[in-house]
Amino acid sequence: MSASWNRRRFVRTVACATALGPAVAASAKSAADRVRLALIGCGGRGRENLDVLRQFPGVQFVALSDVIEPRMDQAAKVLADGPRPQKPDRLVEYERVLDRKDIDAVLIATMEHWHGLPFIRAVQAQKHVYVEKPFSYSVAEGRVMVEAAKKAGVIAMMGSQQRGCSFYQKAIEIIRSGRLGKIALVECWNYHNTGNRLGRAEDSAPPPGYHWDRWLGPAPVVPFNRARLASSWWFDYGGGMMTNWAIHHIDAILWAMQADIPSSAVCTGGKLVVNDAADTPDTIEASWQFPGWIMHYCYRGFNNFHTVQSRPKNHGICFHGNKATMVLDRSGYELWEDRDTGKSVQKEDNPRFWRDGKPGNEVDGPWQRLFIDCVKAGKKPPAALEQSHRATVCCHLANISYRTGHKVLWDGAKEAIPGDPAASALLNSPRRKGYELPNT
Repeated sequence: MSASWNRRRFVRTVACATALGPAVAASAKSAADRVRLALIGCGGRGRENLDVLRQFPGVQFVALSDVIEPRMDQAAKVLADGPRPQKPDRLVEYERVLDRKDIDAVLIATMEHWHGLPFIRAVQAQKHVYVEKPFSYSVAEGRVMVEAAKKAGVIAMMGSQQRGCSFYQKAIEIIRSGRLGKIALVECWNYHNTGNRLGRAEDSAPPPGYHWDRWLGPAPVVPFNRARLASSWWFDYGGGMMTNWAIHHIDAILWAMQADIPSSAVCTGGKLVVNDAADTPDTIEASWQFPGWIMHYCYRGFNNFHTVQSRPKNHGICFHGNKATMVLDRSGYELWEDRDTGKSVQKEDNPRFWRDGKPGNEVDGPWQRLFIDCVKAGKKPPAALEQSHRATVCCHLANISYRTGHKVLWDGAKEAIPGDPAASALLNSPRRKGYELPNT
């Protein structure tokens, strides 16, 4: 997304918020209320969220924080543009943000391995939190985050923005109505061809304004390398495509299927296409077993791409029912039934593509607006933090299976992998001294 928000898109997406329930409706009564925000993590996704949130009534960005100072400059420029220019303070240390009394809520959009510590510190400081996906860097970290937010009693949401979009809500309503019949398989995918991933840059001294040791945080100490700034491709800092994109699909699937705990996960794949310094796979086949059905994810990166059926997107979800099949992505949804001989059902509740047949609209806007309205009204979000945690756990389990090379069995009640020391060791991640998670 460009630094200048597309106004037409903004109006359309915020209009979806009317479907989100009483928390949004309540905001009409308190439109004059302020929500004073700080952004922790001013990279690309952080600036996208900032560009959305800054246009809601009563939202003021008081502070920016990032360990790469040029990113704060870029975020400040976004806030300086537009009809309501804002001039926030810039602070390298996120702790200084949390110490301030003039901040009501924080938006955390750091690297994945930096989600947990500022989240926990923020809720302990009685700040409301919107944290980007994935919820956590490890299963153990996610559990600590959930319990900390519960104890603090603040509003906390994960950036699962598809939940805020009306056609996702309508699709889930159709699925839950039984129209598809028995659903035994749900497939989801990401296919793309964006050239090489990140190459093999040489180690070097960090540029001015890059606080490298702080950027590494809880991760092992290594020399600065520009390739590492693409952090989601490295297991030291993220979980590859599984936690970077599949989390969106998985969250939507669990929402639709009213499920949360698989009994097992298995993931195969590898670096089969790219030759770079990172260690996460460019090709993935993963499956999770639930009572009575299977969830499957396929990632084919840096390859030729062909559309799936008539969909314009390189991602999607397919719900296979014994009465009908639904394909859902960020341009809308379609239904197919056997009697249609391959043609999608053309009815009012089944647009071929959402919004007058124009594909390609992304789903930012309503979910971020809901967070603001929940903060204003003091209402709980419709998605419990536990749901965000358990969707993220599915991603972690797949990555654990990939890294150990075998299927993992999951005891969701105990959040344990029984009888498997190698896999169990990956439920938590070692943290450097000084970056341990606080007691909650």
